[in-house]
Amino acid sequence: MARDEYDTRRIDGADEGAPAPDALAAFREELGQSAFEGGQRWGRAPRRVNATDNSIYQIEPAAVLEPRHAADVALAMGIAARHGIAMAPRGGGTGTNGQSLTRGVVLDTSRHMRRIVDFDPEAGRIRVGPGMILDELNAWLKSHGWMFAPSVSTGSRATIGGMVATDASGKGSCRYGRTSDHLLSVDVVFADGSTGALRDMGAEEIAAETEWDGPLGRVLACLVEGLPGQRDEIAAVFPEMNRSLTGYNLRDAAGPDGGLRLPKLFAGSEGTLAVATEIELSLTRMPAHRGLALLGYDDCDAALGSVTDLLAAGPEAVEFLDDTVVRLGRATPVWTDLQPFMGALAERGGFLFAEAAGDTPEAVAAQLAEIDRIAQAQAACRGCVSSTDPAVMKAMSEFRRDSVGLLSRGGDGRQGTAFVEDAAVPPANLAEFVRDFRAILDEADLRYGMFGHADAGCVHVRPMLNMRIAEDRALIRPISDAVAALAKRHGGLIWGEHGKGVRGEYLETYFGPALYRYLREIKTAFDPENRLNPGKLVVPIGAPGAVGRIDNLPFRGAHDAEIGAVEGFATALSCNGNGACFHWDAAQEMCPSYRATGDRVQSPKGRATLIRAWLREREAGGDPAALREAERDLRQSLSTCLSCKACTSQCPVRVDIPAMKSRFLSEQEGSRPRRDMIVCLLEPATILAAKIPALSLSRAIWQSATVRRGVERLFGMADLPSLPGRSVGAAMRGTGARPWTAGSGDLVLLTDSFLGVFDPDILAAAARCLAVVSDDVRFTPILANGKAREVRGLLAGLPELRTRLAERLRAIAEDGATLVSVEPAFTMLLRQEMGDLLADVPVASIEDVLHERRSRLPHAANPGRFRLIGHCTQTAADPDHLARWRATFAAAGHTLETVRSGCCGMAGLWGHEAENAGLSREIYDLSWKFHVEDGDGELLATGFSCRSQVHRFGRRALRHPAQVLAVQDG
Repeated sequence: MARDEYDTRRIDGADEGAPAPDALAAFREELGQSAFEGGQRWGRAPRRVNATDNSIYQIEPAAVLEPRHAADVALAMGIAARHGIAMAPRGGGTGTNGQSLTRGVVLDTSRHMRRIVDFDPEAGRIRVGPGMILDELNAWLKSHGWMFAPSVSTGSRATIGGMVATDASGKGSCRYGRTSDHLLSVDVVFADGSTGALRDMGAEEIAAETEWDGPLGRVLACLVEGLPGQRDEIAAVFPEMNRSLTGYNLRDAAGPDGGLRLPKLFAGSEGTLAVATEIELSLTRMPAHRGLALLGYDDCDAALGSVTDLLAAGPEAVEFLDDTVVRLGRATPVWTDLQPFMGALAERGGFLFAEAAGDTPEAVAAQLAEIDRIAQAQAACRGCVSSTDPAVMKAMSEFRRDSVGLLSRGGDGRQGTAFVEDAAVPPANLAEFVRDFRAILDEADLRYGMFGHADAGCVHVRPMLNMRIAEDRALIRPISDAVAALAKRHGGLIWGEHGKGVRGEYLETYFGPALYRYLREIKTAFDPENRLNPGKLVVPIGAPGAVGRIDNLPFRGAHDAEIGAVEGFATALSCNGNGACFHWDAAQEMCPSYRATGDRVQSPKGRATLIRAWLREREAGGDPAALREAERDLRQSLSTCLSCKACTSQCPVRVDIPAMKSRFLSEQEGSRPRRDMIVCLLEPATILAAKIPALSLSRAIWQSATVRRGVERLFGMADLPSLPGRSVGAAMRGTGARPWTAGSGDLVLLTDSFLGVFDPDILAAAARCLAVVSDDVRFTPILANGKAREVRGLLAGLPELRTRLAERLRAIAEDGATLVSVEPAFTMLLRQEMGDLLADVPVASIEDVLHERRSRLPHAANPGRFRLIGHCTQTAADPDHLARWRATFAAAGHTLETVRSGCCGMAGLWGHEAENAGLSREIYDLSWKFHVEDGDGELLATGFSCRSQVHRFGRRALRHPAQVLAVQDG
């Protein structure tokens, strides 16, 4: 299949909105000749990446458009209307029910339409593009004392447009309400390409409208003529609870004075009525003070039965975790830090987390005291502890987040699967509802964990399924039907928080036939030809098409079932589309290439998707052209992967793209880049040059800039590092460290092939530090590790090299010595890539040892102020290492501010490849540039690549923290 050819292959149930090839070609031609300024993605790779979200479905669109502004949206939709092309807006892609999946054209507003348009700090109002990310917005608002209150767990990548589309709520909704409660107005583009504004309208203003033309006129007429007659039915059908039926919110659409509240109607409509281009929101003042109370119970049932008592204290939120999630949480790194706070409650099986907020410390303390009083009066409560310490509250938040992340990973091929994961009932019914819900899942013999917003009666549960297995896929229908009926019986909803999407098939069950027909009339007024996200919620009266059903759309697992052997690529199939790699913050480590490009094809999720597509084409074996296309797309996407390994730590399901990139490159046939000829020789040659004095002439030749430039041109490299003026042995003289011999050493410094070859002075500084805290410090010869070969997929002989290295380190450890690594890239290689080989050989980092023995460090005669950026791979996997550096510097009398700044853009070999120089600079400019050029105190960096990158682009030489501590003279 040609690269740009639209895939006309169909899977039963997925045809809704699929354009005819001739119509699509005409649309593409006209759009290409128009003034459309956004991105047009017609290739297979972006379509495949947009074929999934955080749901169980996979539907490939015909194209992906990335509009830059409202005029682009109007232009594209006007052209689409002329050619009968269906459109579906898309935000963060975090939907759990296939809301934005379509066979039509995707309008992705998240890439460009994410600016703040206007802000009124006095009135607490703001206008933003629909692609603005929630956490990014709140980070900007924080300095002004405001926040956008609805809080969703996917806030690092959830867009405001997406939150409006699902009427998102999340934690704290009982106090702050849903997104629709803060929605003032929405600028939209209608299905025909015309524009309008949806806002509240009074009865007099509506009466003054004499000519109701166009979509907005049809909508007003439909509401004015039909809504009053539905009032009694609406009152009888809509549940009395924090969550609502929404989509379309008939109860709140009618204003109190006979007017209309059009934003309320629009919120929750999931792209089926119009496309938002600007959104006006009301803001909430940030509470000045916060606190948290932890209540322990024997199990989840006891905890949930106690929720309604706590609501009398007016907490900001009450969350719960069940026994399974708590048990998983005990395996998270933060559990150790929480145990002192939790005390005896740490052994309990069910928790409630009650959060307090107020304008004064006294107000928070009073609320926590009231929560404690209520807890003490509960027979089921086994204890209550509270805190206003931000560190404790942060740790508790991480505990909940990490334990739920573990639930997503599952085991035995099964993982937490979203399809009945956000049901909600009135809080008074929650305990009984959960017991009945559990009975449904237990009868199906499924493992699961439950957590959620107890104050709102919202339960999150992701049963463990292997969607590659037909028997597990067959459970989607009976379990969904049972949960939908159960929620309705308890006065609630199967969709309590994450929207409906393909669950729209249950709309008539909940709304009843009369209101359901009225929903269709509203859809008809907005979109009579069913061109906006067809197949979702309802179908216009008289229009062709049908609402999708939960089990007649293509499952992602069914696609994956076509893949045979996945040795080396298994984590690609684990990607559940949650989109954590789409976060907004450049200071976070995952994923630098996505952060710089904004292209989701260049992300862990995008790469995992393309790996699965390549594996499928390879397994099918019937279309060589399709396989070549899949290989090209995957190779291009992987070419921008820095192999920084952050995804292996920060992705909730630990998708390991660098390992799969290495495996993919190793399996590719044909000629390799010329530079791969020297990669295999690079490490042994540089080690040899670094340690043999007779080769000093070679080092002198390499010092020549002319020689290095010639090598760079020949092999497609850039800015290669120079060799130092002395060997590691010479650098170690006078440090107090001696060469390691069998049976010797309290602390053995591992001489890695990065610092040992290119920067032995760092190792010497580390040796001086260690000599202060130990009487017997040794150092090894330079140790080869094969990192560059692995990155380039040159795997022949690598297992043997790593086995020899592991045996060497094990021999040292068996002599009773502590192994100490200085270079973070080497430390993490030993812990991650060689983790299985070294499972019984602990490797301490330099800061581990210095922190443990910090009481022996001398106090600085001249204390200083410093800033430190950790290496991205280590910081992603072990963020607490920055705190250990802080405490170590404090013990020596220094002040150290630790900074998270994402990836520097070098990442070893990748940053030296000539074709990556531009992107490498863009990644550096995202965050590192600011910290290098600004800030109080000398900037330090732990990573060799990081220091090299700063020297390259910042023209500054940074020191390693060990070099500061090594010059103590107190």
